[in-house]
Amino acid sequence: MGRRSRTRAHVAGLPRPERPKAPRLAPGERGTLGPARRTLALYLVAAVVVGVLTLSGIIVLGGSLGPLITLAVVVVLAGLVQRTAVRRLAGADLGDEDRVIQTLAGGMLLICVVLAAASAVVATVG
Repeated sequence: MGRRSRTRAHVAGLPRPERPKAPRLAPGERGTLGPARRTLALYLVAAVVVGVLTLSGIIVLGGSLGPLITLAVVVVLAGLVQRTAVRRLAGADLGDEDRVIQTLAGGMLLICVVLAAASAVVATVG
């Protein structure tokens, strides 16, 4: 076969099917994200950071007040991240993929708050 992979149609002498060509972008447009995509990426990164802080706060802070402090910090951070992202994405025209990323980040923040609250309840009751 050599270096190239050949399809059976090409070997049999039939014409190759045409591939759709990608649209050409201007030199300034290559590799740039729109402001909405950039905001969504930062939103997802901030949600992951809040998740890491939640887990590390639950593990590192001991005693009976540690989980309560973690809960307070997580609620404040999640609220700030959520409010900032919603404010920046207010007028943006989001596609399906963008909505999935937005839902993923919002769900991650919700899980962080629920996990911190459950930890605080277990530490307080137990």
